[in-house]
Amino acid sequence: MQRLSCERFPCHHPEQDCSLCFCPFYPCRDVRTGGFERDGSWCCENCQIVHQKDVAEMVLDGLLQGLPISQVWKSLEERL
Repeated sequence: MQRLSCERFPCHHPEQDCSLCFCPFYPCRDVRTGGFERDGSWCCENCQIVHQKDVAEMVLDGLLQGLPISQVWKSLEERL
């Protein structure tokens, strides 16, 4: 899913999945995602993991099933 009309598109990469425009894990503080600290804040500009179609589907499925966010994150960590 992509929002081509979004003023920030593409915020990460052209083939990104925009289902998770706002990351439910922010701030994950996990450098394996490509994120990093900048001026005391967590910066996600290099993170692409939740914008991969299969990962976005997995995260959305877990959240819609009512799984705790920590459990969904644990599943995501296996892909890092």
